[in-house]
Amino acid sequence: MNFYAKELKLNLLPPNKLYCDFNYWSSLFTQDMSILWEKGHCVPLKNLPSEVSDMIFPYLLLALSDYKILNKKTLNGIGLDNLLNLWFDKYSLNRNGYFQLTNLLEKI
Repeated sequence: MNFYAKELKLNLLPPNKLYCDFNYWSSLFTQDMSILWEKGHCVPLKNLPSEVSDMIFPYLLLALSDYKILNKKTLNGIGLDNLLNLWFDKYSLNRNGYFQLTNLLEKI
């Protein structure tokens, strides 16, 4: 029997920024959420109080979902749960409404 190995190319490194289109996804992005993002600016997600991370978590899922849809060819077969497990501790909040790699903050 002949077995052919298919070359597997996956890039599981997290992107520098994950964007979530808040205008599209949510009409609930109120002044309270804006204040939360402002106060949480540059705070790693893993260091947020649980009440805050519970409020931010849906937006992270939406951002990951958008990223996965935009990169469906390279992320085929990788679930949101896997991306979340791989990347959660690598991001911090940015007051401009996106999640930024924490190690980028250390370089600034």
